[in-house]
Amino acid sequence: MTADPHDPTVPVPPASQEAATTAASEDVAQPAAQTEQEPPPGPTGDSEAAPQPELAPDSESDQQPAPALEGEDPLAATLAEAERSRDEYLDHLRRERAEFENYRRRATRERMDALDRGAQQLVTDLLGVLDNFGFALRAASDRDPSDQLAKGVQMVHGQLLDVLRRAGLEDIDGKGSVFDPNHHEAMIQVAASDDEALGQPLTSNGGPVEREPVVVEVLRPGYRFKGRVLRPASVKVAK
Repeated sequence: MTADPHDPTVPVPPASQEAATTAASEDVAQPAAQTEQEPPPGPTGDSEAAPQPELAPDSESDQQPAPALEGEDPLAATLAEAERSRDEYLDHLRRERAEFENYRRRATRERMDALDRGAQQLVTDLLGVLDNFGFALRAASDRDPSDQLAKGVQMVHGQLLDVLRRAGLEDIDGKGSVFDPNHHEAMIQVAASDDEALGQPLTSNGGPVEREPVVVEVLRPGYRFKGRVLRPASVKVAK
Protein backbone atom coordinates (compact mmCIF):
# COMPACT_ATOMS: atom_id res chain seq x y z
CA MET A 1 0.00 0.00 0.00
CA THR A 2 1.32 3.39 -1.06
CA ALA A 3 1.40 6.20 1.53
CA ASP A 4 -0.36 9.50 0.63
CA PRO A 5 2.16 12.36 0.82
CA HIS A 6 -0.59 14.87 1.68
CA ASP A 7 -1.87 12.91 4.65
CA PRO A 8 -0.61 14.65 7.80
CA THR A 9 -0.73 11.42 9.75
CA VAL A 10 1.81 9.86 7.49
CA PRO A 11 5.37 10.78 8.41
CA VAL A 12 7.25 12.65 5.62
CA PRO A 13 10.86 11.92 4.91
CA PRO A 14 13.32 14.77 5.55
CA ALA A 15 14.12 15.31 1.84
CA SER A 16 10.48 15.58 0.86
CA GLN A 17 9.80 18.02 3.71
CA GLU A 18 12.60 20.34 2.54
CA ALA A 19 11.27 20.36 -1.06
CA ALA A 20 7.78 21.24 0.14
CA THR A 21 9.12 24.13 2.20
CA THR A 22 11.01 25.56 -0.82
CA ALA A 23 7.94 25.36 -3.07
CA ALA A 24 5.79 27.18 -0.52
CA SER A 25 8.33 29.99 -0.19
CA GLU A 26 8.45 30.48 -4.01
CA ASP A 27 4.64 30.72 -4.17
CA VAL A 28 4.72 33.50 -1.58
CA ALA A 29 7.54 35.45 -3.37
CA GLN A 30 5.78 35.59 -6.76
CA PRO A 31 2.75 37.69 -5.60
CA ALA A 32 5.12 40.06 -3.79
CA ALA A 33 7.20 40.63 -6.97
CA GLN A 34 4.04 41.26 -8.98
CA THR A 35 2.94 43.80 -6.39
CA GLU A 36 6.25 45.67 -6.64
CA GLN A 37 6.13 45.85 -10.47
CA GLU A 38 2.68 47.48 -10.60
CA PRO A 39 2.93 51.29 -11.03
CA PRO A 40 1.59 53.42 -8.25
CA PRO A 41 -1.85 54.84 -8.85
CA GLY A 42 -2.18 58.52 -9.87
CA PRO A 43 -3.48 61.34 -7.74
CA THR A 44 -7.04 60.41 -8.67
CA GLY A 45 -6.44 56.73 -8.12
CA ASP A 46 -6.68 55.79 -11.86
CA SER A 47 -3.99 53.36 -13.05
CA GLU A 48 -4.05 54.72 -16.64
CA ALA A 49 -2.54 58.16 -17.51
CA ALA A 50 -4.80 60.85 -19.01
CA PRO A 51 -4.43 61.16 -22.83
CA GLN A 52 -2.45 64.20 -24.07
CA PRO A 53 -4.08 66.52 -26.73
CA GLU A 54 -2.48 66.33 -30.19
CA LEU A 55 -0.83 69.54 -31.54
CA ALA A 56 -1.44 70.72 -35.10
CA PRO A 57 1.62 70.67 -37.42
CA ASP A 58 3.61 73.93 -37.67
CA SER A 59 3.24 73.98 -41.44
CA GLU A 60 -0.53 74.29 -41.24
CA SER A 61 -0.32 77.15 -38.74
CA ASP A 62 2.21 78.98 -40.93
CA GLN A 63 0.08 78.66 -44.03
CA GLN A 64 -2.95 80.21 -42.40
CA PRO A 65 -3.25 83.98 -43.19
CA ALA A 66 -2.96 86.45 -40.38
CA PRO A 67 -6.38 87.30 -38.98
CA ALA A 68 -7.65 90.71 -39.93
CA LEU A 69 -7.84 93.31 -37.23
CA GLU A 70 -11.18 93.91 -35.68
CA GLY A 71 -13.14 96.46 -37.68
CA GLU A 72 -10.82 96.19 -40.80
CA ASP A 73 -12.32 95.28 -44.15
CA PRO A 74 -10.44 92.29 -45.69
CA LEU A 75 -11.18 93.58 -49.19
CA ALA A 76 -9.68 96.99 -48.39
CA ALA A 77 -6.55 95.35 -46.97
CA THR A 78 -6.16 93.24 -50.11
CA LEU A 79 -6.62 96.31 -52.31
CA ALA A 80 -4.00 98.27 -50.35
CA GLU A 81 -1.52 95.41 -50.72
CA ALA A 82 -2.17 95.26 -54.46
CA GLU A 83 -1.62 99.02 -54.81
CA ARG A 84 1.64 98.78 -52.88
CA SER A 85 2.88 96.01 -55.18
CA ARG A 86 1.83 98.03 -58.21
CA ASP A 87 3.77 101.09 -57.04
CA GLU A 88 6.86 98.97 -56.43
CA TYR A 89 6.69 97.43 -59.90
CA LEU A 90 6.16 100.83 -61.54
CA ASP A 91 9.10 102.35 -59.66
CA HIS A 92 11.30 99.42 -60.64
CA LEU A 93 10.20 99.77 -64.28
CA ARG A 94 10.96 103.50 -64.33
CA ARG A 95 14.43 102.88 -62.89
CA GLU A 96 15.16 100.17 -65.45
CA ARG A 97 13.99 102.42 -68.29
CA ALA A 98 16.11 105.35 -67.09
CA GLU A 99 19.17 103.12 -66.82
CA PHE A 100 18.57 101.78 -70.32
CA GLU A 101 18.21 105.30 -71.75
CA ASN A 102 21.46 106.35 -70.09
CA TYR A 103 23.19 103.27 -71.46
CA ARG A 104 21.84 103.94 -74.96
CA ARG A 105 23.05 107.55 -74.92
CA ARG A 106 26.44 106.54 -73.56
CA ALA A 107 26.83 103.80 -76.17
CA THR A 108 25.84 106.20 -78.96
CA ARG A 109 28.29 108.83 -77.74
CA GLU A 110 31.12 106.32 -77.46
CA ARG A 111 30.39 105.01 -80.95
CA MET A 112 30.40 108.52 -82.43
CA ASP A 113 33.62 109.36 -80.60
CA ALA A 114 35.23 106.22 -82.01
CA LEU A 115 34.14 107.18 -85.53
CA ASP A 116 35.46 110.72 -85.07
CA ARG A 117 38.81 109.45 -83.83
CA GLY A 118 39.12 107.19 -86.86
CA ALA A 119 38.19 110.00 -89.25
CA GLN A 120 40.55 112.39 -87.47
CA GLN A 121 43.44 109.98 -87.90
CA LEU A 122 42.66 109.60 -91.60
CA VAL A 123 42.44 113.35 -92.16
CA THR A 124 45.70 113.86 -90.27
CA ASP A 125 47.43 111.42 -92.59
CA LEU A 126 46.06 113.30 -95.63
CA LEU A 127 47.42 116.68 -94.53
CA GLY A 128 50.76 115.84 -96.13
CA VAL A 129 48.95 115.16 -99.41
CA LEU A 130 47.31 118.59 -99.21
CA ASP A 131 50.70 120.19 -98.63
CA ASN A 132 52.13 118.48 -101.71
CA PHE A 133 49.18 119.65 -103.77
CA GLY A 134 49.84 123.19 -102.54
CA PHE A 135 53.50 122.96 -103.62
CA ALA A 136 52.41 121.69 -107.03
CA LEU A 137 49.91 124.50 -107.47
CA ARG A 138 52.51 127.15 -106.59
CA ALA A 139 54.91 125.63 -109.09
CA ALA A 140 52.16 125.50 -111.74
CA SER A 141 51.34 129.17 -111.22
CA ASP A 142 54.47 130.09 -113.21
CA ARG A 143 53.31 128.04 -116.19
CA ASP A 144 50.94 128.98 -118.98
CA PRO A 145 47.38 129.35 -117.59
CA SER A 146 46.12 127.21 -120.47
CA ASP A 147 48.29 124.26 -119.40
CA GLN A 148 45.98 121.26 -118.95
CA LEU A 149 48.29 119.61 -116.43
CA ALA A 150 48.09 122.60 -114.07
CA LYS A 151 44.30 122.67 -114.42
CA GLY A 152 44.06 118.93 -113.60
CA VAL A 153 46.18 119.31 -110.48
CA GLN A 154 44.05 122.23 -109.37
CA MET A 155 40.83 120.25 -109.90
CA VAL A 156 42.07 117.24 -107.91
CA HIS A 157 43.24 119.48 -105.09
CA GLY A 158 39.86 121.22 -104.94
CA GLN A 159 37.91 117.95 -104.89
CA LEU A 160 40.06 116.49 -102.13
CA LEU A 161 39.72 119.64 -100.05
CA ASP A 162 35.92 119.66 -100.46
CA VAL A 163 35.62 116.04 -99.32
CA LEU A 164 37.74 116.68 -96.24
CA ARG A 165 35.80 119.83 -95.37
CA ARG A 166 32.50 117.94 -95.54
CA ALA A 167 34.01 115.38 -93.16
CA GLY A 168 34.80 118.15 -90.64
CA LEU A 169 38.10 119.73 -91.72
CA GLU A 170 38.41 123.48 -91.04
CA ASP A 171 41.04 126.02 -92.04
CA ILE A 172 42.75 128.03 -89.30
CA ASP A 173 42.63 131.79 -89.81
CA GLY A 174 45.75 133.04 -91.50
CA LYS A 175 46.98 136.42 -92.68
CA GLY A 176 45.54 139.43 -90.89
CA SER A 177 44.26 137.51 -87.85
CA VAL A 178 45.41 138.07 -84.29
CA PHE A 179 48.09 135.64 -83.22
CA ASP A 180 46.63 132.81 -81.11
CA PRO A 181 49.16 130.43 -79.53
CA ASN A 182 46.50 127.70 -79.50
CA HIS A 183 46.12 127.84 -83.30
CA HIS A 184 49.31 129.46 -84.57
CA GLU A 185 52.98 128.62 -84.36
CA ALA A 186 55.20 131.71 -84.69
CA MET A 187 58.18 130.86 -86.85
CA ILE A 188 59.34 134.44 -87.59
CA GLN A 189 58.71 137.64 -85.66
CA VAL A 190 59.20 141.05 -87.22
CA ALA A 191 58.58 144.62 -86.15
CA ALA A 192 55.36 146.21 -87.32
CA SER A 193 55.82 148.56 -90.27
CA ASP A 194 54.77 152.21 -90.31
CA ASP A 195 51.74 151.35 -92.40
CA GLU A 196 50.64 148.79 -89.86
CA ALA A 197 51.23 151.20 -86.96
CA LEU A 198 49.36 154.01 -88.74
CA GLY A 199 45.91 154.63 -87.33
CA GLN A 200 46.59 152.87 -84.04
CA PRO A 201 45.44 154.71 -80.87
CA LEU A 202 48.09 156.70 -79.00
CA THR A 203 48.95 156.67 -75.31
CA SER A 204 49.04 159.77 -73.06
CA ASN A 205 52.71 160.35 -73.82
CA GLY A 206 52.13 160.24 -77.59
CA GLY A 207 53.32 156.70 -78.24
CA PRO A 208 51.16 154.05 -79.90
CA VAL A 209 49.26 151.66 -77.70
CA GLU A 210 50.86 148.24 -77.64
CA ARG A 211 48.68 145.83 -79.59
CA GLU A 212 48.62 142.09 -79.85
CA PRO A 213 50.84 140.51 -82.54
CA VAL A 214 49.25 139.99 -85.92
CA VAL A 215 49.85 137.28 -88.50
CA VAL A 216 51.37 138.84 -91.62
CA GLU A 217 52.19 135.67 -93.58
CA VAL A 218 51.26 131.97 -93.48
CA LEU A 219 54.24 129.69 -94.04
CA ARG A 220 52.25 126.44 -93.69
CA PRO A 221 48.46 126.27 -93.36
CA GLY A 222 46.90 124.89 -90.21
CA TYR A 223 43.74 122.85 -89.83
CA ARG A 224 41.11 121.91 -87.26
CA PHE A 225 38.86 118.86 -87.27
CA LYS A 226 35.47 119.38 -85.59
CA GLY A 227 36.91 122.01 -83.29
CA ARG A 228 40.10 120.11 -82.41
CA VAL A 229 43.40 121.41 -83.71
CA LEU A 230 45.08 118.89 -85.99
CA ARG A 231 48.03 121.08 -86.86
CA PRO A 232 48.76 124.68 -85.91
CA ALA A 233 49.50 127.11 -88.71
CA SER A 234 53.14 128.14 -89.10
CA VAL A 235 53.09 131.92 -89.47
CA LYS A 236 55.16 135.09 -89.53
CA VAL A 237 54.11 137.52 -86.80
CA ALA A 238 54.41 141.31 -86.70
CA LYS A 239 54.61 143.00 -83.33
